[in-house]
Amino acid sequence: MLSDVMTYFGLKRTLDHVGYFETEDQTNLFKELKLQVRQGRLIAVTGVVGCGKSTTLQRLQLELAEEKDIIAVFT
Repeated sequence: MLSDVMTYFGLKRTLDHVGYFETEDQTNLFKELKLQVRQGRLIAVTGVVGCGKSTTLQRLQLELAEEKDIIAVFT
């Protein structure tokens, strides 16, 4: 299926290793999320499709895992 999509859109390389650009607002939001998680609060992340909810939660999980904090994601 991936090869079909790549052919259809004329892509030469997969997007597995693309970068992530973060605005100042996103940086501040991320800091606030980390603070709230550390305080033991339940957090709901909502938004329109494609706004970065999953990406934000994945980054939060990775960073907290590196810091030895714990996060659970329920979908």
